[in-house]
Amino acid sequence: MRMTGAIMVAAGVLIVLSYFFVPLGRVLNWFWLLPVQLQIGFGVAAIGLTVLIISLLAERWKDRHKDKALRDETPTPS
Repeated sequence: MRMTGAIMVAAGVLIVLSYFFVPLGRVLNWFWLLPVQLQIGFGVAAIGLTVLIISLLAERWKDRHKDKALRDETPTPS
């Protein structure tokens, strides 16, 4: 999950930097030259990845009290 988040952050940074640096701008221009099907596919994949990350974060947020209780418990010897 952290790796996916890191990849998304890296992709976002590259897109932002593409407006400041000409070589990275060419990458963004290359994306617009792709066939429409590939653009839509990349867009849907990015949206799906975002929904996945948000749902995982929401699940972790919901279960945070359970996790805290697990950390606070002292182990009992067998």
